[in-house]
Amino acid sequence: MRWTTAGRTAAAGGLLAAPAPPTAPEDPAAPAPPAGEHPAVTATARALAGLDATGEVVRVPAGLRTSAEVARHLGVAPAAVARSSLLRAPGGQLVLVLASGAHDLFPPVLAAVLGVPRLHPVGEVETVRLTGSPPGCTSPVGLTEPLPTYVDVTLAVHPVLWVPAGHPSALFRTRYDELLRLAGAHPVEIG
Repeated sequence: MRWTTAGRTAAAGGLLAAPAPPTAPEDPAAPAPPAGEHPAVTATARALAGLDATGEVVRVPAGLRTSAEVARHLGVAPAAVARSSLLRAPGGQLVLVLASGAHDLFPPVLAAVLGVPRLHPVGEVETVRLTGSPPGCTSPVGLTEPLPTYVDVTLAVHPVLWVPAGHPSALFRTRYDELLRLAGAHPVEIG
């Protein structure tokens, strides 16, 4: 497999300096989150509302752990369910990648496309510390610190996508073009 970015070059590592995603204004009239709601899910829900997203956070049964299990529950193809990966470049730069549930992520190939020597997956404890979410569940919206974000172009063929919302049992529904807008993301092609 080969990673490329649509319409961009990897020269000078400029892709790691992704623009910050749009920020949602704090809405004082927004309803309070349900008691006991996970903070990352609450942040995702507020960001979606503030960014005029078409979807909202939904819950799936807690026992569903794989994209295939979630897809069966939602009645969609596993390829329409995104999963997130937090990666670190030399110098400490973090990168968030949203990939289709039908693809494996190959950090060395993505590093070559982004023009960096290597990318390493961030461990579970550090992912939770940095994003408030377990690995695979990091939402691309509502983060305390914006991250350069890349989205698998194979997700674009699906009219509806399901994207992590900060917790293993929380996702939000969106479209590919909307996901790029919400996250201020770059498309990434897996060849």
